Amino acid sequence: MKTVNFIFGIHNHQPVGNFDFVIEDAFLKSYLPFIEVVEEFPNLHISFHFSGCLLEWLEDNHPDYLDRIARLVKRGNIEIISGGFFEPVLAMIPDRDKIGQIKMLNDYIKKRFNYEAKGLWLTERVWEPGLAKPIAEAGIEYITVDDYHFLGAGKNEDELIGSFITEEQGYPLNIFPINQNLRYAIPFKDPNETIEYLRKFVSEDGTNAIVMADDGEKFGVWPGTYDVVFKKNWLRYFFRKLDENSDWLKTTTFKKYHSKVPPIGRIYLPTASYFEMSEWSLPGDVGEKFETHIHKFEDEGIFDEVKPFFKGGMWRNFLYIYDESNWMQKRMQHLSNRVDVFNETKLTTKTKKIYDEAKYHMWKSSCNCTYWHGIFGGLYLPHLRHAVYQELIMCEKLMDELEGKKHFALEIYDLDLDGHDEIMVTNYDIQAVISPFKGGIIEELVLRNKKFNLLNTLKRYKESYHKKVQLAGKEKDDSGSIHDLVMAKEEGLEEYLNYDFHPRKMLTDHFIKETVTLEQFQKTEYYEDSDFLDGEYDVEYNRKSKKVVLKRDGWVNWQKFFVKKEICFRKDHIEINYLLKNTGDVKNSFRFGPEFNFSMLGGNTPDRYYFSRDKIIKMPALISKEIEKNICSLGVASDFDGFKVEIKSNELTEFWRFPIETVSLSESGFEKVYQSSVIMPLYQLNLNPGEETNLKIRINFSEK
Repeated sequence: MKTVNFIFGIHNHQPVGNFDFVIEDAFLKSYLPFIEVVEEFPNLHISFHFSGCLLEWLEDNHPDYLDRIARLVKRGNIEIISGGFFEPVLAMIPDRDKIGQIKMLNDYIKKRFNYEAKGLWLTERVWEPGLAKPIAEAGIEYITVDDYHFLGAGKNEDELIGSFITEEQGYPLNIFPINQNLRYAIPFKDPNETIEYLRKFVSEDGTNAIVMADDGEKFGVWPGTYDVVFKKNWLRYFFRKLDENSDWLKTTTFKKYHSKVPPIGRIYLPTASYFEMSEWSLPGDVGEKFETHIHKFEDEGIFDEVKPFFKGGMWRNFLYIYDESNWMQKRMQHLSNRVDVFNETKLTTKTKKIYDEAKYHMWKSSCNCTYWHGIFGGLYLPHLRHAVYQELIMCEKLMDELEGKKHFALEIYDLDLDGHDEIMVTNYDIQAVISPFKGGIIEELVLRNKKFNLLNTLKRYKESYHKKVQLAGKEKDDSGSIHDLVMAKEEGLEEYLNYDFHPRKMLTDHFIKETVTLEQFQKTEYYEDSDFLDGEYDVEYNRKSKKVVLKRDGWVNWQKFFVKKEICFRKDHIEINYLLKNTGDVKNSFRFGPEFNFSMLGGNTPDRYYFSRDKIIKMPALISKEIEKNICSLGVASDFDGFKVEIKSNELTEFWRFPIETVSLSESGFEKVYQSSVIMPLYQLNLNPGEETNLKIRINFSEK
């Protein structure tokens, strides 16, 4: 009788730093009911992958669930697949960390489930040819990626009926293709359609294998799926149909199939991820054009024909599209290097524990979700970025302890690998990174004792899907793909489609005309009449006085101008001294405003708010917008995190304050996200030729 093998893989993951209630909801709507249905079908074979992030949460909150998984494994029809423990995109971390994290999850699986994992879930299916070697070195024999990878290598769809073998420097690795038709059909179409689709692949020798491997969250967490999958019993019915057709439709696992059926042939796959990622990883304007061409080919009925030759971006593009993503990744990579070069031979029992903890936090900071953006990527979510920074801060503090660093340190190196040096200053619990090349801004400001990066900010980017915002709620898609959903969580989001032409950091020096309004400034609907915003500053520093001095000759209002700013580090505050000098030939009049951003993780919660020592703030919510006149103090406070930060001017002036809010896309639709709060003291200046003025500003830090 002709038969076919069906491999059903489920990938369950929650990012580092996700809210407990979100994970609990996923547990109740997806992870738990899915296993309850699996337990009813002892003859079906399924492959499961759980990220280490999720496993740690389950150990703390639902260890009995993991016991149930262990019993299913013992029953003999469940495979557990490995991966990088904290679900990193393997291409973004050093090989030593790839191997280390994979072995960490291998060991956990062996200890918790008494199972030897030989397969790997490739995070976001981000494949680069060089990955084969470290993956194989970690003891992995096979992985699974999308059929799109294979089509890009010249394979036809009807050839993708088993596994293929690749190698890197002689290290072999088998690769299974995931069938996109099944990804889009399950669980959105009638199970009988899927059964009939699988029937097309039967063969006399029974060696053909068809793979459906995808996110477990699509079974219960994605919009509308809980009702379909569990309340209306889609999953139970699908499993029943698999059981009823088991005479010709053989469910199996990757491991069992791999042990019995040799690879079809040799393959070398191009750098790729799933097809949708190739659009997301393009800059906004280019992504729009990419999508336009997709629809054009679809309308012409030739998309399937041209798709193998239709290339978008690669995952690493996120590191150049989003400076904030690159910054986190390079901070993690720098710490990985510090951990790697540390002389382990000098470790005692006590310091070995510190060293292992530092490596653990560094690895944890590599969780992929925060580093990219698409429907699922979490770069736009401040709490996920905050979690990554917490891990980086903890790792750095532990490495400082091991290396015997003193309370003050000033280091100069190219941290973000853009070809220009940054200056990292650590003074007790205050740590700042200054970027002379980017307008002399403070790019990172950390309260180490609070494990809090105040500049965990994100500027407003144009995204390719922004053109769909006005259509949200007006179009309906029934393709079965979450990638085509057009929904909005609230009305009026088009009013928030504003884009920044500079990073939202600190000491961003603005020279603006008197006619510019707060509304225009917030929406960036004005012209910046100077070259200091992103110009390069010359830098001097004095370790003894804990001072960094930045100087630049530039122009304001098309007249020559000079700026010097001194940044002096003290134990509980930072002093900033500005010298502004008109070096032109005519009088120069303008408003000068150094911008300060604060990422406070919540714009409309009572435990995070504005305050001033000079007046009562009537609308203190960080999401509010206002001009505060004739004050010299304005700050932000977080009762939740236990700190206050105040911007204090040496003279009465006007302060502008407003939120930075982005419009992004998630699996639930378009949403507005609070990113940071801007505080900007504004000074009206009228300088004659050769005239200069001095301004003094302090950033005060205190416990709350």
